[in-house]
Amino acid sequence: MVVAFAPILGSPNIVTEAKVALALTLTFVIAPTVSYSATLMPMTWFGFAWLAVGELMTGLVLAFMVRLVLETANMAGEYLSFQMSMTMVNVLDPQSGTQVPVVSRFVYIVFVLIFLFANGHLVVIKALVDSFKVIPPGLVAFWAPETFSEVMLAVGRMYILAVKVAAPVVGLLFCAKVSFGIVAKAVPQMQVLFVGMPLYILAGLVLIGFSMDFWPRQIGQAIFEAQTALTRLLDFMTIGRI
Repeated sequence: MVVAFAPILGSPNIVTEAKVALALTLTFVIAPTVSYSATLMPMTWFGFAWLAVGELMTGLVLAFMVRLVLETANMAGEYLSFQMSMTMVNVLDPQSGTQVPVVSRFVYIVFVLIFLFANGHLVVIKALVDSFKVIPPGLVAFWAPETFSEVMLAVGRMYILAVKVAAPVVGLLFCAKVSFGIVAKAVPQMQVLFVGMPLYILAGLVLIGFSMDFWPRQIGQAIFEAQTALTRLLDFMTIGRI
């Protein structure tokens, strides 16, 4: 489940055979480090089903928490596309199979490169290893209220990061649009729409280039917060804590 939904590792661009090979490799590497008592093994079909559901939910939550860091790129790209008047310029996103603004796709590619450079993909694998140490199989309590609260906080951090990434460009382009609005009132004969749209695109691209210098620091902070949140989340999902 972690390999299927984790960012980068679960990309549709990676063939299924490679994902299966990675999952088997992680299994053989992690299995010797897991101390599991045979007394915890369920003896009924319902017990096995419940154990499988718990492990699937654990993998899904771990992958989702880290995936939120990259999903910020699509949200920030939406903000930038709207201000740059490029909302209708869409391309196919292979991750989701839907049409997304071309600016969102560009921001996502840059985020992926920074994410890989900062070893963000290893955060998921580390959380997977820690999950077997903190939560033995069959002792998962994913219904704990703190679990949902932690996930909601992670979603809130995603919105905050998207605003931080897009804020410099959105703020300056908003000022530019206000200026063009004043010009349109002062000089009605001027075709502000045809003059302004190319300038918005040019100014937006230039501002994105300047603001990219701050993205690694923000993404690095987001990865660190995601790793800390995963540590708390594993503690919340331990059945012995409840």
